[in-house]
Amino acid sequence: MKLLSSFLLSCCIAIASAQQIPTYKMADLVERFSQKSDTIYVINFWATFCKPCVGEIPHFIKTVNNLHNPKIKLLLVSLDLPSFYPKKIADFATKNHFNTNIAWLDETNADVFCPMIDKSWSGSIPATIFVNAKTGEKKFFEQELDEKSFTKELHLFIAPKKIKTKTDSLSFVSPMVEAEVRDYMTVNGMTICEPSLCVTFQSFDSSVYAIDGGIVDTIANIEDFKALIIENNNQYYTYSNLGNSIVKKGDRVSKNQLLGYAAFDLENKIPTVDLYYNVNNEMIRLQTENFTIRHRECSPEILSLR
Repeated sequence: MKLLSSFLLSCCIAIASAQQIPTYKMADLVERFSQKSDTIYVINFWATFCKPCVGEIPHFIKTVNNLHNPKIKLLLVSLDLPSFYPKKIADFATKNHFNTNIAWLDETNADVFCPMIDKSWSGSIPATIFVNAKTGEKKFFEQELDEKSFTKELHLFIAPKKIKTKTDSLSFVSPMVEAEVRDYMTVNGMTICEPSLCVTFQSFDSSVYAIDGGIVDTIANIEDFKALIIENNNQYYTYSNLGNSIVKKGDRVSKNQLLGYAAFDLENKIPTVDLYYNVNNEMIRLQTENFTIRHRECSPEILSLR
């Protein structure tokens, strides 16, 4: 769907800081994702009048949420008429359950702002750019992306260029009792990429235990779940998708200590936790063979009763 200059009027709107949908100039947006950080940005340009845009956004949101990675930021940038900002855009987003970051682009000349994103951008929407703010790598799509394509492209884009995969000597006990373990990513039961950056555990017992001791370095609240990071001699264990934790930042925890309880998966069916492992700022890709089963009779609570 081509952008027409008539869709972007030259009038300006006074912006109140209390409004939920911010405005961006393209230069401000580019500056934001150009700053060095460990964030992966997925910036989608859309409009309420664009049917393919509206069609792809729900699986964008679902896929990003499914990764449980706080460093991946999805931003929907509206190219609607100024008269739609902010109420009509906000109402439309609420009606369609677009529960993610939304902004409005305050620009009038597509010939100027399009090349700032990618020189190949003709002005059609939907358009999506992936940005690795740490490496400066960018990947641009001037097309609609279905769920499988988007998930595959995002997973390939965020995969670190330098990653250790030889982990034969590493052995841990699963952080969840009698857990199903997988090191690949699935969407709606379909394998998308293997192996994944994290190892996923699912168990009907939501208890989550430390696979190694250390200091609680970070507890981050991310929408409706927590991410807990434990550091031990420059080894970082990140437990993502915790519903709650019973430890706090700065606590020293022991191996096999109860950390908290997992939240449910996106389908709200079974407690699920994702585990990431990092050594000296280098991701180590763990796999299912690095874990043995944590049996119920060997869990710390049961042992304490004997």
